[in-house]
Amino acid sequence: MRPWHAGGRLEALLGDGRTADVAEALRAESRRPGEPPESDPREHPRRVPANSVEYFTRHAPHMGYPAFRKKGWPIASGDTEAAVKQFNRRVKGSEQFWAEDGAEAVLALRPLWVSRDGRRDRHRANRHAYVN
Repeated sequence: MRPWHAGGRLEALLGDGRTADVAEALRAESRRPGEPPESDPREHPRRVPANSVEYFTRHAPHMGYPAFRKKGWPIASGDTEAAVKQFNRRVKGSEQFWAEDGAEAVLALRPLWVSRDGRRDRHRANRHAYVN
């Protein structure tokens, strides 16, 4: 059975911060079918496990998930992906053309809007354009 199909074994190892064990399991899997020929491109299925070994080895310092969880940091990329999607909608939407300064201004105002703690209202009250 392939290690990544072994009942979430590699996922559990990653969750425990054992990236070296993940890389070793992938290394063993990459040896199973034999060395891929040089003619196989990097994305060829025979090269995927070896490429994954390289990835997990190179990025191991960024996968300290137990320490991240202890600090209350998000582990999944969902929050980041949602932020990028929202940024793209706000700044890169159709029929929107921004100079760098304008985009910076929109991005600076966004936290005022989402904070919902009165900052937006205080900001607007002090802006000449909004003073009655």
